Amino acid sequence: MKKLNLLALFLMLFVTACANNSSSDAPSVEKAAEAVSYSGTGTLNIAPVIFAKDLQVREAIRKECQLLTKLSGFVQNYAQDQYAGINLEAKRSTKSDFLTIEIVDVPQYKKNAWAGRGGQWVTIKGSLLRKGKKTLSFTASRASMGGFMGAYKGTCSLLGRCTKTLGKDVAEWLKNPVDGATLGDM
Repeated sequence: MKKLNLLALFLMLFVTACANNSSSDAPSVEKAAEAVSYSGTGTLNIAPVIFAKDLQVREAIRKECQLLTKLSGFVQNYAQDQYAGINLEAKRSTKSDFLTIEIVDVPQYKKNAWAGRGGQWVTIKGSLLRKGKKTLSFTASRASMGGFMGAYKGTCSLLGRCTKTLGKDVAEWLKNPVDGATLGDM
């Protein structure tokens, strides 16, 4: 009887862990522009986030994980108290701060239940053009094992956690940008 109850408990934990594969707290670009209230000064223009030109990214990650829009949305959410306005998918500007971010590394292999999930990571490089005068750069990386029962979370969920934390790292760097900074798990 105890073994049956224990088996039922493990089955329930497994189903619960598998059911939540999406990052529900990820901002959408459309909602983020409407719901954000700014309290800082100046404007931050964020160029569309891109994958590095030579980076091989699995098609499933490109289509399903929405890393490009999530990352800029998280930067916007965490930096809203520093700027009077933040424009996503903006073009280059010499009158305000202009931030570019490029994803330079993500896992390139497909995992399964037998091989194990292992860690997922996102590495980015970025640069900030301060009012058209000085360019400052950074490199950042974050990895996630998924926490408790993390092996049963989906790839997009784990990569979403990484982009959320990277958004926070970049927003913190924007408070006092230092050229050549390394952020996150680097």
